[in-house]
Amino acid sequence: MSEDEFDFEGEFGEIDDQLDLTLYADAPELTAEVIAQLLQSVEEGLTETGHFDLALTGGTLGLAISKRLVEVLNQNSSDFAGLHIWWSDERFVESSSAERNALPFHGTLLNKNVVVHEVISSDAGSADAALKDYESLLSDVNLNLVILGLGPDGHVASIFPGRADLDNLNKVFLIEDSPKPPAVRISFTMATINSADKVWIVATGEGKADAVTKIIEADLSIPASYVRGSRHTRLIVDTEAFFAE
Repeated sequence: MSEDEFDFEGEFGEIDDQLDLTLYADAPELTAEVIAQLLQSVEEGLTETGHFDLALTGGTLGLAISKRLVEVLNQNSSDFAGLHIWWSDERFVESSSAERNALPFHGTLLNKNVVVHEVISSDAGSADAALKDYESLLSDVNLNLVILGLGPDGHVASIFPGRADLDNLNKVFLIEDSPKPPAVRISFTMATINSADKVWIVATGEGKADAVTKIIEADLSIPASYVRGSRHTRLIVDTEAFFAE
C-alpha cells in the first residue's frame, strides 16, 4: 500500500512537502519493502560512485532489518564492494550483549567486501574512548542513507526529548542518563543525521502512532520532528502506527 492509496492531506491537512510519507499494511511488508528499497539505493550509489555509507538503527524493527540485510549480503558475497555500514546509535554494553544494535552482524556477516564500523564496546574501552573513536571514524564521512527507528516518545537514535542538545554540531555525543536502559549510549547528533543525503524514519505498531502523528503535524515537542535529510526525508509506517487511536 502506498501513499497514493490514502488521502493523507484530507486526514491531516497539508503535509510538509519535504517529508514523504509511505504506508504499508503491516510490519513484515514494511520490513521487506525497506530492505528492497535500501538495496536499490545502495546499488545505485555504488554504481555511481563506488562508495556508499549506510547507517542502520536498533530496536525490534531495526534488528529485523539488520538480520535480513546480513542474509542478502551473504547471498551476494562477491558484490557490494564499497559499502560501509554504521549505526545511528549504539548501547555502550559488552560486544556480546543482546542489547547491542550491531549484534546481528557479529560472526554472521561473511561478505568481505562490506566494511562495518562499530562503536567500541564496554569490554574494549571506556565510554569516552568509544566516543572519540567513533567521532574520528566519522570525521570525513558523507552519509548516503540513515535509517532511524522511532520511539513512542518521539526519540530517534539516542536523541530523547529533553535529554539532548538538538543544536550540537559535533558528529556524535555521549548520553549517560538515557531514560530507556541501558543508560550509556553513543549517538549521532541531529546535525549528523540531517547532513545525510537521505533519511528514512521507520515505525510499526500502535505504540508509535502518537509520535507518527506529531511528525506529520510538525509538532516540535519531539526530536523526530526535527529530522530532515539534506536531499530526501521519508516517514515509513504500517497501518497500526498510522491509524491507531
